[in-house]
Amino acid sequence: MNRLKKAAPWALPAALTAVAVVWAVAAIGSILTATARPAFAYSVAVLYDAVWLYALAQETAHRRQGSSARLPQVIGWVFLPLTVAVLAVHGVLAGDALAAAVGALIPVLAKMTLVMAIDRERTRISPRAQAAIDRTRAVTRDRIAVSRAVAAARADETKAAADIVKASREAEAEAITTTHDAFERYAEIVNEHPVPDWHTDLPTLVSDTELQALLAGGVPDDETAGGTGGSGLAVAPGGHGSGTPPLEGPRTANSKAVAMLAAELYATDPPPSKRKFREAMRAEMNTQGLTGAWDTIDALYDREKALSEPAEGGE
Repeated sequence: MNRLKKAAPWALPAALTAVAVVWAVAAIGSILTATARPAFAYSVAVLYDAVWLYALAQETAHRRQGSSARLPQVIGWVFLPLTVAVLAVHGVLAGDALAAAVGALIPVLAKMTLVMAIDRERTRISPRAQAAIDRTRAVTRDRIAVSRAVAAARADETKAAADIVKASREAEAEAITTTHDAFERYAEIVNEHPVPDWHTDLPTLVSDTELQALLAGGVPDDETAGGTGGSGLAVAPGGHGSGTPPLEGPRTANSKAVAMLAAELYATDPPPSKRKFREAMRAEMNTQGLTGAWDTIDALYDREKALSEPAEGGE
């Protein structure tokens, strides 16, 4: 019963508002169909009345709780003459003066009855009390805003810390992977190119004459390959050695091949630098399966350079 009493004052405003809305949708849609498609025309009409109804609802809610309803009131009073004008134009275009007058009157009656219903139920408080309510609401909004800002700052701080930890972990993992790959590569190089025993003598070096004799198929009688003495082959009377090179161990053959390779790589015009000589020697040695330490390569370079200096000076 109490609910019925409370709802009774709103029955007439609700009915008039519903009629005004339906009539406005039909009028606006009918007018716009002359220049646009029906679907677009009636959708615009629905949106127009939806904004009007939203403003009326907001005005009602604000007045009930005693807060300011300035913006909803402005929208409501702006839409009222527009709606009246639209309904009147629709009736005139239809050639019915009575429909134009009644249609224009319906929104005005709906607005008047709605204002009376709102004034009947709105909360009546003094300006002093309203000011106190406004101050309380402002303080509450400020506290909520501050708490949200603090929460957002803490969330950003936590996210930044997590990003830093993640980046550091990724960097550590990448460093460990790089180190592991480097050790594996180093192990492969050591296995493919073992370092000679440093406690033994370095491979015997050979001279240019010995290299030419080896390339010709033998060594002179009065000289020995590598300076070891007494193990060379006699050179044939024709000027080139015609004998067969002596059988030699793998290590001696490797040393002589390295010396021959050094003579070949140094014999360029101009001679290579020590860095380029080392790079070329190591590349060719890896290709041909020869072994030798960097000290041996450097000694071969110094020897070839020393042998070529007198010839260059003589020129």
